[in-house]
Amino acid sequence: MWGVSALCAGVLLLLVITGVYFIRSIVQPIQQINATTKKFAKGDFSVRINDTSNDEIGDLCVSINQMADELSNTENMKNEFISSVSHELRTPLTAIKGWAETMCMEADPDTVQRGVHVIVNETERLSEMVEELLDFSRMQSGRFSLQCATMDVLAELGDAVLIYVEKAKRENIRIIYQEPEMLPFVYGDKNRIRQVFINVIDNAIKYSNPGSTITVSAEEVSGMIQVTITDNGVGISAADLPRVKTKFFKANHTRRGSGIGLAVADEIITMHGGRLDITSELNVGTNVTITLPIESQRRSSAAT
Repeated sequence: MWGVSALCAGVLLLLVITGVYFIRSIVQPIQQINATTKKFAKGDFSVRINDTSNDEIGDLCVSINQMADELSNTENMKNEFISSVSHELRTPLTAIKGWAETMCMEADPDTVQRGVHVIVNETERLSEMVEELLDFSRMQSGRFSLQCATMDVLAELGDAVLIYVEKAKRENIRIIYQEPEMLPFVYGDKNRIRQVFINVIDNAIKYSNPGSTITVSAEEVSGMIQVTITDNGVGISAADLPRVKTKFFKANHTRRGSGIGLAVADEIITMHGGRLDITSELNVGTNVTITLPIESQRRSSAAT
């Protein structure tokens, strides 16, 4: 009896010890996860869960830490975006206010004409920025839509190039448009496609130095329309290149821009069943390739 009692006591003690061990291995990490996620909910992404176990709870801790890293990066990009947009809005507003006050006190026709010119240009900048913000808001809420019809890509690309030829000349930048004679039609929203072309060409000018050259070309490749915009400007570093189409991200904070234009452009091209690919080398230049399916392929894929 004493032997059986001792055996039972040993078994019970073993059960208690193993139970406490397993409870601690489960309860303590969960308590730590709970405390850490509460800090995440309050906006503190600096804390991390310290759990090195190789079980499912350890995997959960690793995933939560990775989520915190992504949330922290997004928060930083959002703050930079707000700061950048605030600066971009302040600059034209300051110019508009300054020239408006000058025109009120000046009667010289040349000064008034120069002031009107500045006000018109700065107002256009504000309008473009507000339109980008509205498009981004529509994308986030799922209200971004297309008005598709048969369209001529060359007509929209030619208009976009024409818009920026004079602006490029004023900044001592040359635009070379290698226009083909004819390309197949595309089924898409012509206003949105032109918006993409304008955004990419504007970026090429924005990130190019005086004396640079921008080359625009278009061709049909394997049943797809490829539009290529190449510049020899400041380029993008290898570390920043994978993130340039991410919302809020700006690779170069010394140049104007909100940081959401490429995110909107990429979404538009994706909705058309195409791709927007970017290759770049720092201090060498950037190549942007916009690929769109021709009308017959687009309609057949939409039907399926």
